[in-house]
Amino acid sequence: MKNKTDGALLKKCLGEIRRCEPAALWMAVGLGIMEAFIPLGTSLLAALLVDGLERGEEYTNLIFLAALGVTVLFVMNAVRGWTYRCGLPHSEYCNDLVEWKFDNKNMSMDYAQLDSAEAAQIRARIQNDYDWGCGAYYMIPQLQRCCAGIVGIVTSFGLLLPILLRDGFWKHWSILLPAAGVLIVTFASEAFERHTYREKEKLKSRYDACSGRSNYLMWGGITYREGKDIRVYGAQDLIRSGLQEKERDRMVEGESRLEQHAGMWDGAASGILMGGAYLFIVLRAIVGDLNAGSVVLFASAIYRFSESVKVLSKSRSEIRMNARRMESSFDYLELPDLMTKGHRKIGKETAEKEIEVKNVSFRYPGAEHMALENVSFKFSPGRKLAVVGMNGSGKTTLVKLLCRMYDPDEGQILLNGVDIREYDYAEYMRQFSVVFQDFKLLSRSLGENVAASDQYDADRVRICLEKAGFGDRLSRMPGGINATLYRDIDEEGIEISGGEAQKIALARALYKDAPFVVLDEPTAALDPVSEHEIYSGFHRLVGDGAAIFISHRLSSCRFCDEILVFHEGRLVQKGAHEALLEDEKGQYFRMWQAQAKYYEDSGTPLFHLQ
Repeated sequence: MKNKTDGALLKKCLGEIRRCEPAALWMAVGLGIMEAFIPLGTSLLAALLVDGLERGEEYTNLIFLAALGVTVLFVMNAVRGWTYRCGLPHSEYCNDLVEWKFDNKNMSMDYAQLDSAEAAQIRARIQNDYDWGCGAYYMIPQLQRCCAGIVGIVTSFGLLLPILLRDGFWKHWSILLPAAGVLIVTFASEAFERHTYREKEKLKSRYDACSGRSNYLMWGGITYREGKDIRVYGAQDLIRSGLQEKERDRMVEGESRLEQHAGMWDGAASGILMGGAYLFIVLRAIVGDLNAGSVVLFASAIYRFSESVKVLSKSRSEIRMNARRMESSFDYLELPDLMTKGHRKIGKETAEKEIEVKNVSFRYPGAEHMALENVSFKFSPGRKLAVVGMNGSGKTTLVKLLCRMYDPDEGQILLNGVDIREYDYAEYMRQFSVVFQDFKLLSRSLGENVAASDQYDADRVRICLEKAGFGDRLSRMPGGINATLYRDIDEEGIEISGGEAQKIALARALYKDAPFVVLDEPTAALDPVSEHEIYSGFHRLVGDGAAIFISHRLSSCRFCDEILVFHEGRLVQKGAHEALLEDEKGQYFRMWQAQAKYYEDSGTPLFHLQ
């Protein structure tokens, strides 16, 4: 991605906040104005009261002035408190909206892009940036402080202006004291904040370069389900070693030193300016150029001016850092889709047509070898197709291509004689129900997991679960289909076994009722007998529909009409089970003999489909 300037990034951040929650910006501006006015209002009221006392004003007038001033300050403080309380939820909601936009990008982008090395690198950058603090939740308070600094500088100067315009004010040498202090604070604050900004970014870059493993472990790599293995194998020290604790300590120490230097500078700058201002006031008051009220007002205004300059410098630096850390999020949101999206509609007769894989080759980005090479076959309607082969032979890659997770590098996949890239992507995806070998269930209700939606037909969910063999477990579950799976969110969630999870995944495939069903080794962790029972049971459930069964266990797929044998990315054989066994030099025969020998040696005979 091309690096953007700080100004361009800030413009994008403000534009994103304005689109997501415009009220948050107005609240920040209003709160900044209130925070700048209230301290200066207090100083102005004190100066007016001191002037009144010096002139000998009647006490009733002074009491009225004090009451009026206190009332105005009370109202301003109340408005500030109301604005803060109203603005905080807007800021949080705005931050949520920006993060939801990122999450939606994850769910909507092409799988090929989601799985790319570029996207993975940007996601790692995003996590690191959020670890350091970025987003609307951090940006909006800094905008508020920036507004407070600007308004404070303007109003402080406005209060000083009547004094500065007095005759002879500039003729006394003592004017150099506050003038020098203001210049020192202004230029030094800006220079110091630029230095701090650069040092923090260097510190962050050094930490980011070695924090990938740490972030993996801290954010999602380790869950409560890994707790058993951690305890049994005593892996606590291994995990702690991956958290980059020493590097984090160095980062914290470095940032602490920067903040210490900033604190020392703030104190020194305030001392320089206030010392110069009070010395100037004393000298001018001695010669009679300033009355008592002007002394109070001048000292307060100079102090507020100094503080406003420092607030503005620091908030500008924080805003720049925040905007820079949002660059990774913007880069991710701007990732283009890699796959073409067609517009052709799929007719209702699709289920009665065939899929043809025609001279398809595919290589994963960055891989040395082809995952599939020159593969061709036809998948006729109503037939059951098995895909077998050793691990890494290309079986799962074939499924990803059929489901348009990726597009072939060469060749075509045709549905009804039409390249699948010409079809509307969402409509084409609706034609497939797939149970992947690494399928996932969510910490949501059982019904929502089966329907993949929060709106579903409860009776149909129960029917599909019973067909998938989950009926007995369902009858014993408190809450039935409304029960939450796992304990990630609900502490009373139901923990299910691996076999039960597989049955729920099968029920989900049944519920979708798509024309084409694919089982991609969803039972790889089961023993061959259990796997055979699930496959043959699902074979009966699919009935006359089209189905593809993928397994590295040959005996589980004997019921299929045709078997495709893959080896090292190539389709080396195809045919019925008996015909493939007749070729004693073929890959299928060698695999069959190897698996048969294992079960004969273990005393477990190969089973036969009845």
